[in-house]
Amino acid sequence: MIDSSERVVELARAAKRLLGPSVSVGYARPALGDVADLLPTELTCTAGMVPQRREEFAAGRTAVRMAAMEDGSEPFAVPIGIDRAPIWPKGIIGSITHSSDVCLAAISRSERFAAIGIDVEPYATLPPDIAAEVVHEGDGLELESGNAPLTQHDVVGIFSAKEAAYKCQFPLTGSMLGFDALSIRLMPQSHRFEARFEKSVGSFRTGDTLDGGYALVGNHVLTVASISTERWEKLISCDKQAAHA
Repeated sequence: MIDSSERVVELARAAKRLLGPSVSVGYARPALGDVADLLPTELTCTAGMVPQRREEFAAGRTAVRMAAMEDGSEPFAVPIGIDRAPIWPKGIIGSITHSSDVCLAAISRSERFAAIGIDVEPYATLPPDIAAEVVHEGDGLELESGNAPLTQHDVVGIFSAKEAAYKCQFPLTGSMLGFDALSIRLMPQSHRFEARFEKSVGSFRTGDTLDGGYALVGNHVLTVASISTERWEKLISCDKQAAHA
């Protein structure tokens, strides 16, 4: 039987496989998060947090430290802004996620990616009211035989994929999005997904996409999303050209 500690390691390895060699991944257990391990600017951010949130926050920074060690970097602080999003040092992109029993952090110094997003969720059926809020027209499965309806468990994958995609786009646009802003096409054969913008957001235009991947590990679904620097620069260029047309 695989215990929860081994499962956390397995999730981190899956994230590394999905994101590739230019991204480093660290992990931690939220219940073991210790504010004593935080750096001064991070500790300041915990003021007013309830104990559980402080533990999750501390675990996230422990995971970042592990990823930095793998990356060969010195430990660095990751405070949060007024929007509660992580503030990464210049030259580093990253993303943090946690559930009740696992925390993962992915970072990269590579010039390959403009942004990445990571999310992990318990692989369980969502309540009907939440599922109805998450799933919109355009969300679905893409099989070799054609499109297929979503199962209840697929809806969890859609939810997690949207979370990863939102985390990916936020550093580039600064926009908080609703679940209807992106549509997700899950591709089970390749364990990939495509996140399509259903409305223009920043330099993203309707129809633009983010690449994603997902894995089922034990009782969790893991999703990652990314956009290459080359592709992002093309989108910015097109946006500037349209503004001056």
